[in-house]
Order: sequence, then structure tokens, then C-alpha cells
Amino acid sequence: MNWDIFIGRFHPLLVHLPIGIFILGYLFEVLLRFGFKKLIGSRKTIVLTYSLGFFFGLLAALTGWLLSFSNDYGLDSLSNHKNMGFVALVVMLLVIIYQIKGAKTNAKLKLSGSTLAIILISITGHLGGNLTHGDSYLTKYGPNFFKSNSNYLIGDFTDANTDSLYIYPSIIKPILLNKCFACHNSKDYQGGLNLDNFGNLFKEANHSTPIVAGDPDKSELLRRLSLPKDDEKFMPPREDGFNYTDIQVLRYWIENGADSLTKFNSETMSKELIALLNRDYGLDFRVKPYYEKVKSDSLDVDLFREVQNSKFRIGYLGENNYLLDVEFKGDSITKEQIRVLNKVSNQITFLKLSSSKLSTDLIKEMNEFPHLTRVDLSKNSLDSTTTTSFLLEHPHLESINLNNNDIDKAALEQILELDNLLRVYIWNTRITEEEKSSLSENYSNVDIISEFKFDKVTKAKSVFEQQNEE
Repeated sequence: MNWDIFIGRFHPLLVHLPIGIFILGYLFEVLLRFGFKKLIGSRKTIVLTYSLGFFFGLLAALTGWLLSFSNDYGLDSLSNHKNMGFVALVVMLLVIIYQIKGAKTNAKLKLSGSTLAIILISITGHLGGNLTHGDSYLTKYGPNFFKSNSNYLIGDFTDANTDSLYIYPSIIKPILLNKCFACHNSKDYQGGLNLDNFGNLFKEANHSTPIVAGDPDKSELLRRLSLPKDDEKFMPPREDGFNYTDIQVLRYWIENGADSLTKFNSETMSKELIALLNRDYGLDFRVKPYYEKVKSDSLDVDLFREVQNSKFRIGYLGENNYLLDVEFKGDSITKEQIRVLNKVSNQITFLKLSSSKLSTDLIKEMNEFPHLTRVDLSKNSLDSTTTTSFLLEHPHLESINLNNNDIDKAALEQILELDNLLRVYIWNTRITEEEKSSLSENYSNVDIISEFKFDKVTKAKSVFEQQNEE
């Protein structure tokens, strides 16, 4: 049995007594100083109260000293609390001696000494609270100007590029420094764990290896953080633990190699983790279409109007997305209109040239559209060779409408090789149903649409018709 630890654990019970009693004595002294002598009686009442507070202060100091041998507290924080407690006790004793020995005329000076003792007691209590609950306990929910600047804060991810976000320095390291560093540093590495160095996470500690890259189940740090809070091995013992999101981030990081340069990858992330990061950190790892990943500047106003005046409907994809959705609204597109279209080819992602009488010669005049993802060339009687040549220049195409064009199976096979293609419309082309079925089997990742089918809607029956049937 560890008697020192057993007795030491009475410290939290005893520590509040000297604080409360000494404050009561201070209240008596203030009342005496301002003329309430009949209420207080004499200065002996104050001396007796201070002496009682000092006695319990000694008991609290003794139990605190015994409790310090438990190795459950950070060395720096513990040292600050112990030193300030010792200073407070000495000042309390001097206050009592001066209350007894000092001249009666020095009531003002006596009150000043007592005020100093109260301040030191308050500071000692605050440091004790930090030791038990963490440095941010008092200020955690306060206004920003009141919060401690020493906290290691996780960055603002509002404008973060999720493709270049390193997991360890961005999320895991700040949390470890906030919640674990006080007890696991170069001066006080409890359990043999020193978080001053990244490499120490992978070295054998007293109990086990904190992080085993690629194996969350063998990583002692993750195991301790995931225990129930009332478990004696739960970490951190006196701080709010990692929340569920942070534990899942830590698990993902370990599973994916636990390197300092490991990044998030939406293809290997669970839907739950993607949702948690979006909710708690504002990080959006949802799989995005190509046009949401591209950054572009807005067009010059005069150029925008020139495109509009050339019988094109033109618009931006969104408030902060300046890629263009363009549709020809005239009856027959001309070479001059193609020339105008080419001026904005670098920003067009949706292009609709349906029923525009686009000819083989005109399509050859069109520039490459580097960000083109959707194109509608339907109802133009284009031939296979020219159309295929144009489409294969655009690797980001996701949707192609070739309805009512002179497209054959050989041309479509080449088009279906586009890596990002999701759907293609081929109604009223030279491709037969048999050829379409064969291609659908070979290119199952692409939806090949050759006709529009509507489910038959059953005619609604009145209540009387239903009753007659019954």
C-alpha cells in the first residue's frame, strides 16, 4: 500500500479550507478597519481566524507534497504550484506574527500585508487548478482577448487547400501539444514519452510503443486516448480528452503510415471521416467534379458583353467560380461567332452548340477548351472523324451529347476511352442497339443513353371505383 499517495489524495479536500478561512479572516479585518469593531469584537478574532487558516494551509501543503510523488502531474506546472504555495504560507505566517506584535496604530499596514497574502493564495489556487484541469481551464470559454496565448491552436482551415493539407502538423501535433505536452516533454517525460521530438512517438516507452505506423491496434497512444474517461489508464487524466473526430483522424493517420507528410486522401477516407472533418474543421473532402477544382478569374466586362452580343448565352458557374456555361442561341453559327467563342475558350466548362448547324469546317476552327467537362453537339449532322478528333482533345469531358449526328461504333469506341467520361447520348446515330449493348458491357463505367423511357403512370381511381372493385 502506498501510504504517501493515499494521504496525498486528501489534498483536494483540505486545500479549500485554508483559502476559505483566510478569506473569512480578511473580511473580519476589513470590517474592523472601517469601524465595525462591535461586530468583530477585537483583533484577537482576526488572529485566531488567520491562525486556523494557516494550520489547514500546512496540512494542505503536506498532503500536496505527498501527492506530488504520484508522478501524475507535469513537472513545470507542479513546481510553480509548490513554490507559490510555499511563498503564500510564509507570507501568511508573517501576517499572523505582525497582527500579534505590530503596533496598534499600523492597522493600515496590517491590512496591506493581509491583502498581499490573499493575492498569493489566489495565485496558488489558480496554479493548482491549472495543474488539475489544464492551463486553459479558466480561459477556455472566455473571450478571445482573455485566452492564453501559449495554447497551440489548430489553424483556420476556411481557405485551406485540402489536397496539400498535412495531417500531423495541421491537426494532430497541435492537439498533442495542448493536451499531452505538459506531462510528456524533455523535462518531465512521464511514462517514458517525450513529445519534444516527432521521432519519439515511434520509440518504445515504459508501457508500449506510442505509435506503430500502419497498425492502430498496436499503437498505445491511440488505445489510451480511446479508453472510457473513468478508466485509470485514460489519457489525458486531467484534461478533456480527444474528441471522437480527433481520434478518428489519429486512427486514419496511423493506418496510412503515420508520416509527418501524410495527407488526407478522399479515396481512402470513410464517408464518416469526411463528414466529421467537414462538420468540425470545415474541411470539404467530398469528391468534387473537375470544374469545382479549377480556379479562374472573371472575364473582362467588355469581352463578356461581346460574347453575349454574338448570340451566346453566357454565365458563370457560381458566385466564386468563374468558369463559363455557354450556349449558342442563334439559328446558324458562323465563323466569326466561333472566333468570338475562341476568345473565352480557356474558361468554358459547359458548352452547348445543339442545332447550331455546326459544320465539319467550323468545328475545325474551334480552339481547344482545356476545362471542358460537358458538351452538347446534338442535331448538327457531324461526321465521325471530325467529331472524334475534337472530343479526344478534351480529357476532362464527363458528359457528351451526340444525338442526331453521323456517329458510328468505331468513333464511339474511341470516345469511350476518355478517362473521366460518365455519360454519352447517342440517340438517332448510326449505332445499333446490338452495338450499344456490346459497348455498354465493355465500358460499364459509362452510361450510354440511346433512348428516353418513361415509366407508365397508373391511372388514379376514385373512391367509388375502388369500392365497386371490392
